[in-house]
Amino acid sequence: MTSFTELLEHPERAHDLPPHVARDLLPRIIGLQVAVLARALVNGHDPNSEDRLLTVDEAAARLGQSKDWLYRHATKLPFTRRVGRQVRFSSQGLESYIRRLPR
Repeated sequence: MTSFTELLEHPERAHDLPPHVARDLLPRIIGLQVAVLARALVNGHDPNSEDRLLTVDEAAARLGQSKDWLYRHATKLPFTRRVGRQVRFSSQGLESYIRRLPR
């Protein structure tokens, strides 16, 4: 019998599956497709890159703004993260924000 791994590597082998096996596989394949698609579309972020929380100094330097500006606008910025009483900034969120800024 053809394994799932073999089907991924050689989709043409699906023609050799008995119809009842194909019917049993279909919902599992669709479920996998939905899960993989959802993961691929997460905020446009590279899932292999690690998100790091930046300090206000690091985020301000990256944005070219003052620390004071960043603190004043922190509640409106989508990449702001609260860690207890501290304010930090998602590096991935910040990069995404910068890419969307008008040029």
